[in-house]
Amino acid sequence: MKKFLLALVVLSTITANCQTDTSKQILYEGTEVHCKISKDISGKNAKVGDQIEFTVAKNVVVGDKILVNEGTRVVGTVTEASGSKALGKKGKLEFSIDYLYLSNGRPVKLRSSVEKQTNGRGALVATTAVLLSPLALFIKGKQAKFEEGTEFIAYVDKDTYIQ
Repeated sequence: MKKFLLALVVLSTITANCQTDTSKQILYEGTEVHCKISKDISGKNAKVGDQIEFTVAKNVVVGDKILVNEGTRVVGTVTEASGSKALGKKGKLEFSIDYLYLSNGRPVKLRSSVEKQTNGRGALVATTAVLLSPLALFIKGKQAKFEEGTEFIAYVDKDTYIQ
């Protein structure tokens, strides 16, 4: 009987030590983070290096736990920007989504690259200028812009413990 009890105590100790520590939660590399832009941005007004504010568009769930709440702050950076120009030249806007900031202020590195190029109007401008008036050469191309609330997907760059 003593041997049985001893074996039972040893077995329960081993089992307790082998259980995973559930207090550590991990955002795994490649986890999708749906972000929405906080205000309108266009290639006309943005400059390379400008910071762009986003919020998490929907809760980030891993397993059955919400690890990041909707509305959490996300930050990106403009990597290329140009407004539309005369002769129908189109605008351009590119940015990256860089960091998600947890409620404790800790940053989580994200990866994403977003690009928007509009269709130019060069052929239309040239045809109009020849047929109607040289003033058509001053027709501007479309602006590259994203409106507030537009959603994008970024990905967690590497496994990150959040607690």
